Amino acid sequence: MQIDEWQNKINDPQILLSIGLIALSLLCVAFMMFAFGEVPKNDSLFFLNIRILLLIGVIGGVLSVTAVAAVFFLQGAQRAYKAEAQAASQVSELQKKLHSLEAILNAEPQLLMFWDTSGEPSVITNNLLQGDTGIPSESKEIVSFRSWLEPDSAVDLESALEQMFKVGQAFNIMLKTLVGAELEADGRTVGGRIILKFRDVAGWRAELSEMSELKRRMKADAISKQTLLDAIPMPIWFRDGDGRLSWVNHSYVKLVNAQSLESVTKKQIELLEKRQRVDVVKALAQGQIYRSQHHTVVGDDRYVFDTIALPLGSESAGIAIDVAALESAKGELDQHIAAHARTLDRVSTAVAIFGPDMRLNFFNQAYVDIWGLDPVWLETGAKDGEILDKLRTLRILPEQADYQDWKQKQLEGYASNDVQEDWWYLPDSRAIHVVSEQRPDGGVTYLYDDATERIALESRYNALFHVQKETLENLREGVAVFGTDGRLKLFNKSYAQIWKLNSQDLDKGLHIERIIDLCSILHEDDRSWGQIKRAVTSISETRQPLEGQLNRLDGSIIAYACLPLPDGATLLTYVDMTDTKRAELMLVERNEALEAAGRLKNDFIQSVSYELRTPLTNIIGFADLLINPAIGFLNDRQKDYLSDISASSSTLLAIINDILDLATIDAGTFEMKLERVKVADVIKSAALGVRERLVRTKLGLDIRVEPGIDDFICDQKRAIQILYNLLSNAIGFSPQGSRIRLLCTRDQDHIAFTVVDQGCGIPEDEQNLVFDRFESRSQGSKHRGTGLGLSLAKSLVDLHGGDIKLKSKSGKGTIVIVRFPEKGSLKSSPHLATPEASLIDVSPKNYDKLAS
Repeated sequence: MQIDEWQNKINDPQILLSIGLIALSLLCVAFMMFAFGEVPKNDSLFFLNIRILLLIGVIGGVLSVTAVAAVFFLQGAQRAYKAEAQAASQVSELQKKLHSLEAILNAEPQLLMFWDTSGEPSVITNNLLQGDTGIPSESKEIVSFRSWLEPDSAVDLESALEQMFKVGQAFNIMLKTLVGAELEADGRTVGGRIILKFRDVAGWRAELSEMSELKRRMKADAISKQTLLDAIPMPIWFRDGDGRLSWVNHSYVKLVNAQSLESVTKKQIELLEKRQRVDVVKALAQGQIYRSQHHTVVGDDRYVFDTIALPLGSESAGIAIDVAALESAKGELDQHIAAHARTLDRVSTAVAIFGPDMRLNFFNQAYVDIWGLDPVWLETGAKDGEILDKLRTLRILPEQADYQDWKQKQLEGYASNDVQEDWWYLPDSRAIHVVSEQRPDGGVTYLYDDATERIALESRYNALFHVQKETLENLREGVAVFGTDGRLKLFNKSYAQIWKLNSQDLDKGLHIERIIDLCSILHEDDRSWGQIKRAVTSISETRQPLEGQLNRLDGSIIAYACLPLPDGATLLTYVDMTDTKRAELMLVERNEALEAAGRLKNDFIQSVSYELRTPLTNIIGFADLLINPAIGFLNDRQKDYLSDISASSSTLLAIINDILDLATIDAGTFEMKLERVKVADVIKSAALGVRERLVRTKLGLDIRVEPGIDDFICDQKRAIQILYNLLSNAIGFSPQGSRIRLLCTRDQDHIAFTVVDQGCGIPEDEQNLVFDRFESRSQGSKHRGTGLGLSLAKSLVDLHGGDIKLKSKSGKGTIVIVRFPEKGSLKSSPHLATPEASLIDVSPKNYDKLAS
């Protein structure tokens, strides 16, 4: 206040005038001192007068100026007092208005910012607005809108201010601070200034702000949803309360070949057919969601749509999902699933697939076979744990001390992503390899492989491998296997011994060229080694085996064979044939000698037989002629002599005939005349041939034929000869007064003739020699034979395709059984069997009965 008072006093005109007069007086005094000061003595009076005049003039001028100035000062002071009074009045009024405006501004919570021509912002605020609104207290911070407004609000405010600075466009927007308070920003231009006012939103303004924000969000939401619907590659539409299309997306427009959304809504271009739209309207009228699959033709294309329509109050919305590709994919998927199921049914590995609910979804036939479960029960979707319990009840699962703990571990596959493997050794000795893996849907796939046979095969393979290895090592034959690279892969001890090689060097896998160099010391035949080398190293697709013989320098003979193996390797085998070749040469020489001796014997026998046959025929003829009474009468002694000559000649002729038959059989020129003959005729002819000997030796002959046997196919003459030889042999070894039995039976598809005698029998160690030629042993009897009867009988039986067997015991007689193939049968006809004839058992257990 003191400073202001001093300023007012200085501005008073009287004071100013007084100050001016004092200053003028001081100036006059100074001038007078200058004028009346000490004058030099030498100056004249003239100069003194001049100084006085000058002084008077100056004083007069000063006084005049002072008077004029005083007048002007008095007038100015009067005007100043009036202006001061007016200014004071205006200041008072302005102060009142200022206080009123400050009261008005402070009465409402708001913040003012204004920009003058300098462009610098000024901030006017009060504490009422700065409470919890998040507005900073410092002006510098308030000007930085991004520091206290939300990003979107700050961007909106800055954009509005930019437009107002450019074109003076007023605005009124709603803002939100970082603390969540809502403000109203009102900007406008007033008198060349830009004013921005922030006010707290309350009451209807708050509601308006909320509605504005809701409108903004709804608009953004509508735009985003519309954009999303337009991006969906499926036709979507909305209908108003009248059922007319109000909006469709781009896919709808494109599908119906329309130009734009407006053209679709204007022309009401429908996607669905009329009957389909009727069904949709019915469903929507009942407030239900409509869903159905339609086959629709749009343009020139046929579509399969899964149509969905739902009511939205009085309006409705719909979408058509093109499921043609889905149906095709579903069909292909079903085909693939069926094909996979058929494939899995054919595999030997048991497969079971359980869903996330632990229920069985799929199993193949191998799964049923491996566990023996009921397929009908499995198809009900039994749980994994239930199946394990069922198998435990059937005593199929491995025995466990704590079954529940074991079961829980088996079911851990549903919670683990790791592949689990286990071996189940079942009580029935089966070994099951179990593999379980979690499926993407949370289920589990089980694979059960019955490895029982595989383990057994591996065991047998290992045993066989070791056996073969030991066998290979102990072979006298040298074995070497060369790989595709020509290097030695496998060899045995004999190979190293034959070629006198070091086994340690061979273990290094020497190349065939190096081995040939080592072996060439014993054999220098480059041609043979070249063939072996080519056979080992050749890459031809068609490799041929190679065989040969190596005559070594040490006199030994080595036979070799080179065989290609399936894997491309080559097997070489070497055998020391030195001793074998020598023995073979000896055998060849001996065989040639035996063949020469056999030919000589046959030639001799044939020559002798033919040479003896002619005179014997003459002797028999002349003996028969002499016995004839027409030639002349003979005494009894002569008749006895002739009878002996005739009998001996007949015996000798039979021997010669047998020898000729055997020679013919050996030469392969024996001819058989097969025909269907009567069993009775064969037996009768053979019996007539031995009748005289039976009478002479006082032996009996019993003949029995099984009922139903009539005929068979054979060479009648040779069949009679066979029975004749058997009967003759039985007669020769039978004691006087005994009986010989001839039995004919059917043995499956053969006709069997059995000759049983009660002679001395044949020791067991000699029974295998009775069919050899010229083997004749009396066994203590008086019989003396050539040893050709049984041998010839066996040869003839073999030619008929039959067989002959001999059963004998020393002291109990002999049984000889001859079987001829029946070759079919004819109608029954009379035979030699007596009414009491029956089947005779000729088995060894009935030997004693037959002999008796």
